[in-house]
Amino acid sequence: MKTKETRTQKRARRTRKKLKKAALDVFTEKSVAAATVEEITEKADVGKGTLYQHFADKDQIVVTLVDEAVDHLIGRFRAYDCKPETLEDMLQHLLNAHYDFSVECREEFLLLFQGKLLLKLESDTMDELEEPYLRYLQEIEHQVAPYLSPRIDTVKIRRLACAVAGFVFGFFSFAMIGMTEKEIEASVNPLRRVFVRSLCAFLGR
Repeated sequence: MKTKETRTQKRARRTRKKLKKAALDVFTEKSVAAATVEEITEKADVGKGTLYQHFADKDQIVVTLVDEAVDHLIGRFRAYDCKPETLEDMLQHLLNAHYDFSVECREEFLLLFQGKLLLKLESDTMDELEEPYLRYLQEIEHQVAPYLSPRIDTVKIRRLACAVAGFVFGFFSFAMIGMTEKEIEASVNPLRRVFVRSLCAFLGR
């Protein structure tokens, strides 16, 4: 039987959610590196002490948000009306899932793109930050593996996963700067087809 939340627990959950939303807004507006705890608490309309009741520091907020964003993206990978029949269909599905995520969850998408380049975080935090990205790559591998021969080198599959990530983060992040949603969609369709064919050729399919 699920324990009913107390009033204090509900308030704490709402405050934590408000802090995460404020941090995501600030990270998107200013970049993770440039954002400060003061800006996050001001955006959330809470004191610094309140933030430290929920998070050890800014880096922990980043790790939490990246982890949740990866969960949301992986959820899209696993959601399809009918399972793709071929490798090409699966690759198209993965790229479509990324595209929909970039449009519908723009702030999380931009955070993931920043997160991949966070070189200024402390080394112990980087270990935590790498974990969700590793889960992301592993999920791509998991989705693609059933369409491949068992003889395919696992390193080759990891390179494919990295190629998908690089294409998506690279193209969409730059396209979002100077293109409308319709322009992005029109531009990405032919590129997506060529990219999928190239990946199939890379895997010998």
